[in-house]
Amino acid sequence: MQGTPGARLALGLGLAAGCSSSSHGSFADEGDGAISEGTDDASSGSSSGSATSSGSGGSGSGSGGGSGASSGSVDSSAGHVDATPDSHQTDTSTSEDTGIVGVGDAGGVCPAPSGITTQQTTALQIVNQARSAMGSPCATMVPALNTSSTKHCAYYAANASMTSCVSDPHTEVSGCADFVAADFGTRETDAGYTGQPAFEVMAFDDNPTSAIGQWIDSVYHRTPLLDPWTRDLGYGNATGCDTMDFGVGASAPLDLVVSYPYDGQTGVVASYNGSLEGPTPPVPPNGWPSAVPIHVFMQATSITLTTDEFGVDGGAQLAHQDLLPQNSSGYLQNALVLYGNAPLVAQTRYRVHVAGTAQVKSFTGSTTSSSFDVNVTFTTQ
Repeated sequence: MQGTPGARLALGLGLAAGCSSSSHGSFADEGDGAISEGTDDASSGSSSGSATSSGSGGSGSGSGGGSGASSGSVDSSAGHVDATPDSHQTDTSTSEDTGIVGVGDAGGVCPAPSGITTQQTTALQIVNQARSAMGSPCATMVPALNTSSTKHCAYYAANASMTSCVSDPHTEVSGCADFVAADFGTRETDAGYTGQPAFEVMAFDDNPTSAIGQWIDSVYHRTPLLDPWTRDLGYGNATGCDTMDFGVGASAPLDLVVSYPYDGQTGVVASYNGSLEGPTPPVPPNGWPSAVPIHVFMQATSITLTTDEFGVDGGAQLAHQDLLPQNSSGYLQNALVLYGNAPLVAQTRYRVHVAGTAQVKSFTGSTTSSSFDVNVTFTTQ
């Protein structure tokens, strides 16, 4: 992902309703566009995955042009899961931000509230253009989350030179200037948010366009921006800081399956540098960079793949990494992610075809299974 030189990004992830939160993520200070990610989960671990190269090139069907959602479907509804991901750090430098979606690709109009700043308007438009193009429901900008985001950026800007105050960018330290509350979940509720806190993301550009492009161009950090089941957000900024706070928000169809890149997307970047994402995603056999990550969002606590194809459309298959909820040590929920072991070729059309079964385990221990079959094509820049 493209980033301002020396920029850093940060993401925090929240607990399900009724749980206390204590954000404790780590902080990156390396490279362009670095992202660190905090969490409200006490668990830790590193993601794991395996390289695969299965199937024949170009199998399956799917339209290559136009806008719209992925062609996947789920045969039966699955229950909503409020799982808790964990902490990450990321630097994913590329030549261009794929998170910036052309207006013509946005299939619907997502409303914006009145009385918001120019930067907040820009943040909401960019997020909802991507969500609309991929078929994810609109996100809603909530005044209370604008407030919590803005106050946290004010805290960060006031204390940026004080390592003791910002060693974890998500955790505010009592006694430091502009302190509100230690963790983002409490900051959201203190600002008047009545929903379920879910995530906090931070960038260090004071620029919503570059910050959102960087968040979207990563393995772990797309979730709060594009996840169909995370729908409340707010944006705030200050010198050297961007913050977006998220809550679960309105419901979304439980059988929805969408992807990013979305079907027919063009101008997709060819590579991704995961060496500066922490926890580091599974390293390709020849090291970084890899191909750009592909996400398929669906309700799932575990996924069984029966078809796993990624290659040039009508051509050779590519060896690639698969990340599934059950092999990501809690860092991934409601999605599968794959990325080729090597950068993609410019101005080339690729096809992803994945099919299988998604399992959702409820809090009561019962499991619901549903099938999916997704065919997506996209073209690199």
